[in-house]
Amino acid sequence: MVKVMKNLLLIKVILILFVGVLGIFVGQQVQGTSTTVNDVLLENVEALADTENSVPINCRGDGEITCPIDNRKCAFVFKGYSLR
Repeated sequence: MVKVMKNLLLIKVILILFVGVLGIFVGQQVQGTSTTVNDVLLENVEALADTENSVPINCRGDGEITCPIDNRKCAFVFKGYSLR
């Protein structure tokens, strides 16, 4: 009877240690993953902010307006969504 009680106690201790080690491992993985996600989000925000000042420009036709791309005379300059 005493031997059975010692075996049960040993099994409980091993089970508690296993659950504790597993919890620490999962906690480390979750913490490491959030750091990676934050780095990726920061890179995306920087990439989006980098293109805020660049607006697509297209020059069409022959006319009196100076094209900002190559300084040739054109009829229309399409800049972003505006027509000038």
